[in-house]
Amino acid sequence: MLISFRAATMLRIIQVLGLGFLFVPITLVAYIGIAPEKNNAVAGIVNFMRNIGSSVGTSLVTTLIARRSQFHQARLVEHARPDNPNFQNTVNGLAAQISHSGGMSKPDAIAQAYARVYQSVQAQAASLAYIDTFMVLSVAAAIMFVLAFALKKNDPPAADT
Repeated sequence: MLISFRAATMLRIIQVLGLGFLFVPITLVAYIGIAPEKNNAVAGIVNFMRNIGSSVGTSLVTTLIARRSQFHQARLVEHARPDNPNFQNTVNGLAAQISHSGGMSKPDAIAQAYARVYQSVQAQAASLAYIDTFMVLSVAAAIMFVLAFALKKNDPPAADT
């Protein structure tokens, strides 16, 4: 693990700080124009939609990460060809290092070097996929922020008339 407990705790605190600014407006919008006797029904529907939204959101994010990871892996593997001198130098260097330090035979060291290069490609593809997903979620959040100003203003005295 490459993160301290303190850093993980601080990141989680920062992540949760915005929840109050999210749930209060959502709850407020849900109750606009609703009669007081229907509060229980509204609460049930809001909780149901929150659960469905989190399930669908998790599925969408997981799918987006998997697909973008595959996309980036396909793009990165285009450079891992036998006719690419940088790729061959990397594999040969890794194989030499592995055979000297691990006592492996030359063919086993070359196979291990290819495996390590592929592992690196997978890690880079996953990192790029997470960056892409974060960007999509950032754009969606920015759009929702702008749309929040188009919501109907809550005017409780006007609702009584």
